[in-house]
Formats: sequence, structure tokens, C-alpha cells
Amino acid sequence: MSSAPPPRDRRLHRLLWGGVLLIGIAARLTHLFSGLEYDEIWTLENFAPLPLSRILTDLALPNNHPLNTLGVWICATLFQSPWSIRLPALLAGLGALPLMALVAFLWSRKWLAAWVATLIFALCTPVILYAQQARGYSIQLFFLLLFAAGFLLARKFRPAKPRFLPEIMVFLGGAGAILTLPTSILYLGVIALIGYFLCRSLPFSRLPLRTVLTLGVVLTALWYGVNYQALQAARVWGIPVTGFQQFLELIADTMMQLNGPAVLLLALCGLLLRSRRSRPLLLFYVVAFGSALVTNAGGARVYLPLTVPTAILAGMGAEAIFRRLYRRFPRPWSSALLLLLLAALLFWNGKQNAKEWPVRDWYLLHEELRRLAPEELFELDAGDGYPYCWNNHPGAVEDYRQRLLNTERERSLVSFLPPGHLNGIDIKGGSRPLHLQEINSVPREQIGPDFTVCRYRLSEIFSTPPAGSDLLVVIRPLQSNLFRQFIQEFYLAYPTHLRMNSWLTLPYTIRRQPYQAATLILHCDEPERLDWKSFRNRIRGAISVYRILPMERKKAVNHEISDKNSLEKR
Repeated sequence: MSSAPPPRDRRLHRLLWGGVLLIGIAARLTHLFSGLEYDEIWTLENFAPLPLSRILTDLALPNNHPLNTLGVWICATLFQSPWSIRLPALLAGLGALPLMALVAFLWSRKWLAAWVATLIFALCTPVILYAQQARGYSIQLFFLLLFAAGFLLARKFRPAKPRFLPEIMVFLGGAGAILTLPTSILYLGVIALIGYFLCRSLPFSRLPLRTVLTLGVVLTALWYGVNYQALQAARVWGIPVTGFQQFLELIADTMMQLNGPAVLLLALCGLLLRSRRSRPLLLFYVVAFGSALVTNAGGARVYLPLTVPTAILAGMGAEAIFRRLYRRFPRPWSSALLLLLLAALLFWNGKQNAKEWPVRDWYLLHEELRRLAPEELFELDAGDGYPYCWNNHPGAVEDYRQRLLNTERERSLVSFLPPGHLNGIDIKGGSRPLHLQEINSVPREQIGPDFTVCRYRLSEIFSTPPAGSDLLVVIRPLQSNLFRQFIQEFYLAYPTHLRMNSWLTLPYTIRRQPYQAATLILHCDEPERLDWKSFRNRIRGAISVYRILPMERKKAVNHEISDKNSLEKR
């Protein structure tokens, strides 16, 4: 069927396809046993215990993907290991590989285009990542591919038995995608439009497909009608698109994050060289990004299904280039050389694309932070505190509590945020940045092999702080009633302060008495708004106020030497 030279024997053909599938399977196991991420933990703790009726209708928060939540609940009930809640996403990710090969071949009608598209899909970093996280994106992708495969099989490749397999695939794929993520309606609509256009002239498939689609439309309308208010409430989590430049940046940034430069270049070649087969796929991008203008845009993960048409376009582009080069250089070795060059290019693209999707090892991070000197405090990104605390409980909380109890007057703050910036949780529970105005430049330094940090000096203040200073206030563990008094007083004086590492300072109990601590950060332009001396001395040793300053070069060098020595010992 392909004009490019096929493998000379079936053994080589199977080797090529088997190699792609094995690569895809291996890639989807790389981070399976790593610590759980924020959204996974939130689903496990807050949605999985809910009754089924709540799971299927509580869609106001973006963390509840109903089918995935059900899978998380089943796995958490059957297995003890936390990573087991990722099994539904993993199985969907593995099942998507052969479906991708089927869809790519049925659409392109070229074995080489399908093979390249499947290889791109197998190496796609975000697809790999979400196949190893207990989120709904991998499950959504599986059902969308199942839906598309059903339409393509209904045209010229309908199996003899079972006779209505395409209709079954279309129904299950559509239902599964909708029940996983409401945004699936965008991609299902495009697939149905293209698929029905292809199948409109086939008398046998027209009636059953029409029946399935009609039933699917009715059920989908009922689903969205029942959950309309929840879906409208969920729009607040989106990003409003207010200008044409922002819209173009959204498209460019999303496509680069999802695919990488080499894949986008090959996809462009597919549009130019295989225009008849590629133009209908542009409808996916028009609908997906066009919806951002009508509703709100989302993060790159919301557009994860676009990796499928992009991979198919890139596969057709690679096949077209290969065919033209083979005609010019018809040598036995040219096919193998071109395939090796293509594989090397895609592996490089995967490495580049992986930089857009960093994976943090929470266990290793805890080990590195435990090695810091006792007088050193650290700050994690506001969203990182939850998975760091949850995966390393109770050791992470106890380690941070001991650091708060340290009363050294000269300390240091190790920050994992960009130079000159901290962040924390405001009074409404949202994450907000704090720009350190007293610090011009901060050198980055390495902690262990995988983490880069900035280090600041903390100098304790015993009087009223200077106006315009950046402050870190340590409230050491107090009984909850006393703690609330301090927090209320501080909030009345400085309502814009932020809580740093809030997940590490949650309430805890000692002899049935609740205790709590806090680390607060703020930029203080009006120090007279609080009686600092009274606030600090009311309970001896309970409060320390530090000014955040640049680290002296000599001390910074000593810290670097200490970190290197600890790494060498390890």
C-alpha cells in the first residue's frame, strides 16, 4: 500500500513495530514508582472517598476526573502501595499505543507514516508523564483514540466478526471520554464530523453509526445539562484570552510544550507534502484553540489530545520526505540510514521536550533537605509543599519543625524559587509571589545532583524593622488559641502577608492539645502598623523576626564547599 519500500520480510516488519511498542511501554514505566504529585494526592484524599453520585457530579474543581477518580478509589481499596492508584492511567497509556498505530495507519494508509507517528507518540513526554500519574488525561486519550478507531474501521476495514465492533468502539470511546473530562466534547465533535463525512456514502454503516451517534448526543446533552452549574463554576480555573497576541502565544507555547521543535517541523512538512490527507486534521486545532476565545484557555495538559493529530501529520511528513529521498538514492543502505537518522532526531526532540515537563523526586528532595545545617530554613514553591509533605510524612514535618525551633540569630534561607522571588499562600488560600526588593542578584547553586537553589541571609531583628525591608517571621509551635491571637494581630496589621511552607506547618496534637506554627513573609513598607517589640516579646522565644538579605560571598562559598563535601561522602 505504501509507495515507500516496505521491509523485505515480515520479521523485520514485526521487529520495527515491536520495537516501537516496547519503547513506548518502557518509557511509561520510568517514573511509575516515584512520589505522588499534588493533584494525585488531592484526588486520593478529597474525591475518591466521596459517594458515586458526588464523584460523577462534583466537577467544579479541576482535580476530579470521574472515571479516573473511580479507578483511584478501587486501587486504593485493593492495594496498599500509594503508586497503585496510577494503574488505571498506566493501563490506558499502554492501551493507547496500539490504538495510535491503528488510527495512524487507517488515516495515512502508509505503514511508514503510521510507524513514525506511533514512534513520536511513544516518545511524547507529556503523554508519557500522564500515563504515570493518577489523572484523567491518559484515560481521556485512550477513549478518544478508541472513538476515532471505531469510525475509521467502519469505513473500509470493518471486521467480519463482531460485525458491529466499530459501533461498540464509538459508543464506549465517546462515553468514556465524556465521563473522564468534560473538555472531551471538543475532540469528539471533530472526530464525529470527520468520521461521519468519511462514512456517509456507506449504506451498511450509515444506519448503525447514525443510531449510535444520536444516542450519544442525547446522553451527552443530558450529562452536560445535569452538570451545567458545576461546569460553569469550573471556568474560574481557566485563563481568559484578552488579546490576539496572547492568543498566538497560547498556541505557540502549547504546541511547543506538547510536541517539541522537530515534531512540529515534520508536521509542517506533512501539511505541505500530504495536503489532501492532512487538511482535515487542522480542524482539531481550530476547535480546541477557538474554544479558548469563547470560554477560557487551560494549561498545556488540557490540549494533550492534540498530540495525536500532530504525530500523524509528522508521520506523513516523514514518510513523504523518505519517499522522495529514496527515489533519488535507491540504495539498500539508504532506508536503514534514514530510519536511524529519524529515530535519533526524535530521541533528541524527546530530550528537548522533557525540559518543559520536569519531574521532581520528592524522596530525594527530602534526603537533600535533611542534610542542610539545623539553622538553615528552606522554602519550597507553594504548590510543592503538599506532595513533599505527603510523600515524606512524618519525617518532613518533624524536620521543618526542628528548624523552626532553632534560635540562631544569623541563619540562611534556601529557596527553590527563581532568584529574588519567594511565594506563599495568602489569606484567601491562593498562591502569590513576593518580590524581594532589597536583593538585586542572587547566584544559583547546586544542592545534590538534581536541585538548584538560591541562598539568602536571615538576620534577626530585635527592634522595629526598617521601612522597605523584606521580612520572615517565625512563629514557633504554640497552643492553637494563642497561635490564632498572634495570627489575627499580624493579619490586621499586614493583611497581604503570605504563609511560607503552609503544608509543613499544619496543626498537630501533643497530649490532646492542638499546636501550630507558621513562617510568614512580607515586604514591610510601614513598620509602624505593628508594635513589633510587644509582638515579639509577649511569649519568650515564641517569635523571631528576620530580615531577608543577600548572602555574603564568603558564607555562600562555605555553603557550596559543605554541599560538595556531603555529596562526595554520599
